[in-house]
Amino acid sequence: MLLVGLIGGTGDLGSALAIHLSKKHPVLLGSRNMEKAKSVVDQIVSEKKYDYLMENLRPSDNSTVVIQCDVLVLTVPHGNALETVSGLASKFRGDQTLISAAASVSKRGEEFTSDQDDRNYSVAQRIKLTVPSTVNVASAFQTVPANILYREKEISADVPVAADSTEIYDVVASLISEISGLRPLYLGSLDLSGDVERLTALLLNIAKRNKLKSPTIKFPSF
Repeated sequence: MLLVGLIGGTGDLGSALAIHLSKKHPVLLGSRNMEKAKSVVDQIVSEKKYDYLMENLRPSDNSTVVIQCDVLVLTVPHGNALETVSGLASKFRGDQTLISAAASVSKRGEEFTSDQDDRNYSVAQRIKLTVPSTVNVASAFQTVPANILYREKEISADVPVAADSTEIYDVVASLISEISGLRPLYLGSLDLSGDVERLTALLLNIAKRNKLKSPTIKFPSF
């Protein structure tokens, strides 16, 4: 059993993942503001009324999450992702897996675009350069509709994962597989994480232009 931590877990994706990951793991839902973390956990427990949430889901500050947890999921908005990780960099133990769910998306006119830095590095690549070298960084969850997970509606979706080794992928894939309706797919090294992140802009544009609600991706095999 892993201790799972959600860095900046008070938003839509963090709250949704907390519900599902708490079924099998103790989960710390983190925030810069402990009172906000407590408020969100109380809301989740009150709305869902599952015994396992009362047993396994706990509020925390982000520093404690980073110090204590084995697997971490960064669920802060992309605009705050690097700043958040930079502020926590000295707290990492170094034998952890950090999953970045961030995607640098901006709106230009009527279209969503995916932004990278001057080196064409993805958010996940920049995070890898920020944390200790012994932290295993992966990229995943950018294409998962948080509102569907939170409402526990039926879903059938694939979750591309970028990671520098199959060992790192296996840790991430195990968590994804525990969420009913999600299938992890190994994309390749973290150098390809930009491809995962750009899918967010793609889905937003498709949703807007075609009036679709909560689109996701699925790769059938024939």
